[in-house]
Amino acid sequence: MKKRILQCLSLLLCAALLAVPAAAAETSDEAAAPVRPGPVQVWGTLTWLDDGGLYVENSSGDETLDKVILHGESIICLDAVTGDPMDIQDLKDGDTIYAWVGPAMTLSMPPHATAILILGNIPADYAVPQFYEIVSVTPQAMAAIYPTPALTWTEVTATDGTTLKITDEAALTPYLTKNIVRLEDLIPGTRILVWSDSQGQPEKVLVFPYEYRGYVTVAEDGTVSTNGTAAAQKAKTTDDGDTLLPVRAVAEALGMKVRWDAQLGAVVSYGDDMEKPEGVTGETLMTAMPGGDISVVNSDGSTSALYGTCLKENGVTYISQTALLQALALYLAA
Repeated sequence: MKKRILQCLSLLLCAALLAVPAAAAETSDEAAAPVRPGPVQVWGTLTWLDDGGLYVENSSGDETLDKVILHGESIICLDAVTGDPMDIQDLKDGDTIYAWVGPAMTLSMPPHATAILILGNIPADYAVPQFYEIVSVTPQAMAAIYPTPALTWTEVTATDGTTLKITDEAALTPYLTKNIVRLEDLIPGTRILVWSDSQGQPEKVLVFPYEYRGYVTVAEDGTVSTNGTAAAQKAKTTDDGDTLLPVRAVAEALGMKVRWDAQLGAVVSYGDDMEKPEGVTGETLMTAMPGGDISVVNSDGSTSALYGTCLKENGVTYISQTALLQALALYLAA
């Protein structure tokens, strides 16, 4: 009986996590509803578990997610003040940490989650920097052409609905590289850690490596844009609500090559000027046969089937949005 009660409580907890943003949007005209699932913040006192997990308990008692167990093989751990890397093993029982985890959590009490970023060495009463995933950028900023003229400000919206205006007075620093980062590099899909001044204005921004080949937006009228460039063909919607994107338009906007093969259908390959990931020797990224299979080519040359729909209409091949994003490593922006 006790186990059943815990399961029910866990389900209620997860439901509450999903419902809180929507409820906030309904009760406050000023509250911004989340655009899409993104990193979830947890914070509190740390306790190491025997299995290597990190048990975090928020003693304030007013947080929906007041207890959580963190796991992860590649957790980024940083000093909250300097932003410098820390050895996660230097965190001690009783330390206060801030962490951001993926939106997926186990149905257990307390829930288990995969940690993306942990901040340690937090002074008392310190304004902890905030971690964001950018989901959209203002049209004015996206329309600017670098380097003529270079941006003097940009306004970004994060997955939790937070809007930040970042100016060229803020110090932009790349994580673990010496590359120069600019305001123009803050595109949908970018993850950033932001320190703000007493007025809430970003003054220091740590920019993490971009994990995608680009980003795609689909407007309400079906217009499909890749990295800000609109395609001539619009998205299609199936009877069951699946969004289909034009393969050639999206792939070629990324510098890829697309050809037709009688046996495989639409074949998407690396472009001549594209850099391949380490270990990849083949040319093909994916294949999609109308009415048939959609496959992605793995780094070792093997193929994996992707779930989705593929159809051809008026000479244009369309496939399910989720399948194309996965196969071409694209971010779906707002």
